[in-house]
Amino acid sequence: MTDDDKQRALADIRSDIESTRARLAETLDAIEERLDVRKRAVEAWEESRDRALDLLQQGRGRFDAVRQENPAAVYAVLGGAAAVVLATGVLIARAARR
Repeated sequence: MTDDDKQRALADIRSDIESTRARLAETLDAIEERLDVRKRAVEAWEESRDRALDLLQQGRGRFDAVRQENPAAVYAVLGGAAAVVLATGVLIARAARR
């Protein structure tokens, strides 16, 4: 084996070592990310929050559309809900007196 062949073999070995180190670093980063429970919990919470906000926006849009199409129905439903809340309060007050 000549010195030139030895240098090439040494360069190949060094190249293999560097690529192995890079793959190992990527693997360790992936393992670290999977084991970071706090980060994953925060990401899940943010995703849930974003979905809830999207649903809220959709609900508001639907409510506005119904209110514009038939405002009497919306006010009737709101009045009925207020009556249920009032009746519940009265029943709780009566039960508390006994």
